[in-house]
Amino acid sequence: MTRGQRFKAMWARLDAYVFNVLVMVIVAAASAGVMNWINSHERTVLIERFPMVRAEERAACTREFSAQIRSLTQISQQRADDMADLKKQMQTTNDIASYTLRFLGDRAKHADQVNAAVLRQAKAAADAAVDSKQTAQKVDQKLNVVAGEAHEAVDTAKAVDKKLDTATRPALPAKPWIGNH
Repeated sequence: MTRGQRFKAMWARLDAYVFNVLVMVIVAAASAGVMNWINSHERTVLIERFPMVRAEERAACTREFSAQIRSLTQISQQRADDMADLKKQMQTTNDIASYTLRFLGDRAKHADQVNAAVLRQAKAAADAAVDSKQTAQKVDQKLNVVAGEAHEAVDTAKAVDKKLDTATRPALPAKPWIGNH
């Protein structure tokens, strides 16, 4: 067998394999090209969607954080309102304390005046007892005078009490103080 015949015989055995390999290479190259085209098209679509996705993400974040900011603003406003209300209640408490102290001072003045009147009456009674050595008529006269003075003292005490009752008192606060809530 000659060299050419050997080559033809060998080629006859290998040509099916070479043809199959060649077809597979062409198919692989074609499929790689098609895949590359599909991937580039998909990449293009995704890249075109980036601005929309970013805008949607930004809008979602903006909504979330603006809601949180509104919530914090409401909490801050509520705390400011609570502080203002607490200041008003403190002022009301101060007003009630000053009213109470004025009232107690007025009652103490009234008690002092009543005690002074009783002391005057006791002194007058003591003076009358010292003068009891005198005649019964003089004692009766002095007792009548002392009784008149005592009556005047009682009238004075009643007048003072009446003045205290009708005295102008400061108006009570409209809102109850903090302890009555």
